[in-house]
Amino acid sequence: MTLHALIVAAIVVATWNGNWFPSGRAEHRAHPDVEAATIEAAAKMLAKGLAEVDPAGTNDVILCLHEMRGPRVVSNLVEKIGRKGLKMASISGYRRRDRFDQQQDAIATTLPVASASWSKWRTAGKETPPRGYAFAAIVVEPAVTAHVYAVHLKSNYGDNTDEKRALSRAKRTHSIMQLLDQEKPTKRGRAAHPVIIAGDMNADKWAREFAQERIFSDLDAAGFANPLELLPQSRRGTHPSKRYGDSALDYVFVRGANGRAARIIPNDGLSDHLALFTVLDGWNPQNR
Repeated sequence: MTLHALIVAAIVVATWNGNWFPSGRAEHRAHPDVEAATIEAAAKMLAKGLAEVDPAGTNDVILCLHEMRGPRVVSNLVEKIGRKGLKMASISGYRRRDRFDQQQDAIATTLPVASASWSKWRTAGKETPPRGYAFAAIVVEPAVTAHVYAVHLKSNYGDNTDEKRALSRAKRTHSIMQLLDQEKPTKRGRAAHPVIIAGDMNADKWAREFAQERIFSDLDAAGFANPLELLPQSRRGTHPSKRYGDSALDYVFVRGANGRAARIIPNDGLSDHLALFTVLDGWNPQNR
């Protein structure tokens, strides 16, 4: 083992969809006391996840959050997690008619941030995906900067015909293909930097109903590893359902680092999604 392998940075990467956080409602606010209690409980849940994957509390952190109401909520949540140096790095600014959407994507980290931004997806006619992504270029090692994308892809909500389901699949495909195009390796086949794509994909790689999904094969062909598949199939569910069974909808995809087996953290009904944590190391743009 080389000296570099002994000292390479291990970094906790997590993703969580908070379900219209912190109100739990699409159009209306919950009572302020309810929202405050939800933020407190969510912070404890995320802190518990960090403690489980990093008991010594020595690793740096990259946290991707989804369906957040806005920057104030994210900053408050991040502060209450209590992780030293953890701060919001990037948050989207999606609009919904005449107001800001309550489904923003955000990134928080303990690491230095070289740049941060957000974007809507490219237009594709009727196949234009909703929302977009939050982005941060994060310095994971002195000479290595990772490009991190927090995403929440189109859901199948209300898709009661094959045509509607096909349209949702197309929107998810456009989203991932845009990121893969933006992060295309050089002509020599070398990636310039590690890339992390984390969030709610609204598709289950292993479920029959998503057999026609392209996003997983596209990511695999582009060299992205999926730490969730290191878990037994019975433990991959991030979207629990007594009626339909658990679905694996949330993922951390990585190229240019090694991913350890993911861990999924219960949340006592805080959201319809569970938080997913993994640890990445071996930072090298040439690693798969």
